[in-house]
Amino acid sequence: MQLINFKEANCKNCYRCVRACPVKAIRFQDHQAIIDDTRCIACGQCFLACPQNARDIQSDLPKLRKAFEKEKNVVALIAPSFAGFYRNKGGFIHGLKELGFSKVVEVSSGADEVTRAYERFMVEENPFYAISSCCPTVNLFIRRYYEELSDYLIPVVSPMLATGKAVKGEDRESYTVFISPCLSKKCEPLTFGNEGTVDAVITMEEISQMFTERNLDPEALSPYRPEISGNDLGKKYPLKGGIGEGFESVLTEKGYDILHVEGIDQVKEVLEELRSGSLGRVFLELNACHESCISGPCIPKKTISTFLRKQLVKNHVKTGWLEKGSTLSFSGMDLKTTYMRNPVRKKQFSEKEILTTLGRMGKRKPKDELDCGACGYDSCREKARAVLEGMSDVEMCMPFMRTRAEHMNDIIFYNSPNMIFILDEDLCITQMNPSAEITFKVKADEVKNLPIQFLLEDQGFSRVKTSGYNDLNRRIIYEEAGLIVMQSILFLPKDNQILVIMSDITEEENRRQELQTMKENTIAITNKVIEKQMRVAHEIASLLGETTAETKIALNRLKEIVQEEGS
Repeated sequence: MQLINFKEANCKNCYRCVRACPVKAIRFQDHQAIIDDTRCIACGQCFLACPQNARDIQSDLPKLRKAFEKEKNVVALIAPSFAGFYRNKGGFIHGLKELGFSKVVEVSSGADEVTRAYERFMVEENPFYAISSCCPTVNLFIRRYYEELSDYLIPVVSPMLATGKAVKGEDRESYTVFISPCLSKKCEPLTFGNEGTVDAVITMEEISQMFTERNLDPEALSPYRPEISGNDLGKKYPLKGGIGEGFESVLTEKGYDILHVEGIDQVKEVLEELRSGSLGRVFLELNACHESCISGPCIPKKTISTFLRKQLVKNHVKTGWLEKGSTLSFSGMDLKTTYMRNPVRKKQFSEKEILTTLGRMGKRKPKDELDCGACGYDSCREKARAVLEGMSDVEMCMPFMRTRAEHMNDIIFYNSPNMIFILDEDLCITQMNPSAEITFKVKADEVKNLPIQFLLEDQGFSRVKTSGYNDLNRRIIYEEAGLIVMQSILFLPKDNQILVIMSDITEEENRRQELQTMKENTIAITNKVIEKQMRVAHEIASLLGETTAETKIALNRLKEIVQEEGS
């Protein structure tokens, strides 16, 4: 099942997703980025890097809404990181109740039990290497790309699944919904043996959307507490080192070093060390996200800062709830699991095949292999292998585009919607493509050999020329030209030239600004209407008061006259 992918309409072929992907699980087909789910580790780095926000994530919201409609016993399993997203953590619990959740359970309660299971495993099995298995992305990464290290994953389910098992153990008919900022948790309930434990996985981004739809502000709601709460050990799980800290004394007694590793690049580095056998006896707490679980890829767009989230989670560990909730029973429950190897088998290619593909990219000599990384791959040879695998296209090479442009018959150069300039060593224009001619309303021949400053102020050109380092995918505002662009500047050492590629995002930025202005104007107009209505109401009330008084005087006078005539 394809859980994550890119929206076709939004892909702009910038290749930032490929550069961000640690396992190069993104292929291009008809200039559209597509995630290969047989290679993906669900880290979400491609989504965070995408400037167009072209992400398409399979959502469980329709399933959740249907469960509410059927009046099922819907139980919210809130990740230990929840406390970092709202200053009023009790208001968050209240908000979940308003949405329709019948019960709220802190997954830190399951984390407590996972810690105990870890401790038992380390005492009974006494492995030389042990890796925490709470992060689904790390598990996928190891099982797919470091299969020989899979045996070091502690064979215990995650806190989410442990909590789901306990809730289902009390009420098999309950509908369990896990809520967290994690993307890869969406994959976990689908793995073999875990089906039916957690019925839906909702991100913090999605739950924020539900609050907005219902006009609920958790920060303004009165505080509730969850029915099931965990203890300090489980609440520390989202924090760096929070897992190992729960049974540190046992690890120390058994002679283990404890290493906390965050971020997929560092995870990869430490796995290479394990593979080589160069590390000593160690327990590894591995998290794919920087700052661990408080910084998943699916956090609300407008949320508090990372380090404030960290502080709020720490405060929750210290203070907990004024009244503790009930506890879940894990008695007799088996939390063991098996992390099966599922290796990605990449086809091997001969040197001849690689050289032939390099030749198709215009790289016929070793010195032609610039290894610039603009295509997303670390080297030209790695890119050639990706082309042979069908993961990449020959055209995904900016220096190659420049080489073809020099022959004046390059289709990409002349048909690209992006503005492209080639500058010489003095930053004078040697070529510009038709998109640039249209944007700047000038012919290439008219500005040839003129400094780029004739059209644009120097924003990075001189720096790249002087340093020799590429400056990729930077948002630049050219005020005089009235342009906002995504700009990449590449230094081409072979010819001592500069390749400039600009994607015009002015219209998108203007629409965003117009929307903001429209919102501000609407608020201002609303305030004026309210003020005017209040003023009119006061005036009407005043006039009514005066008229009533005059009428009373006139009627009393008439009454007196009638009485005088009658007498």
